[in-house]
Amino acid sequence: MSSVSCSADTPVREKPQPGMAKATPNRIFAAIIRSSAVLVAVLQEIFDESAYQRFLERSRVQSSAKAYAMFQQETEHAKSRRPRCC
Repeated sequence: MSSVSCSADTPVREKPQPGMAKATPNRIFAAIIRSSAVLVAVLQEIFDESAYQRFLERSRVQSSAKAYAMFQQETEHAKSRRPRCC
């Protein structure tokens, strides 16, 4: 954005051009919704909910206590095979 000078040589911003984007309530609300969706996805990854959903899809089983036990067993087996540092 260019600037102009007042009589006292003080820079002053020009008026915004018509049609310039302003933060409207709809845009702010949409940004909050997108941010919330990202936060939910991160929390699902942290607490293994996404991993469990991927397990259910890969195994083609429905969610149940038995399916969750299988998921836990597979997860523990995968963790035990990883090399440990230090």
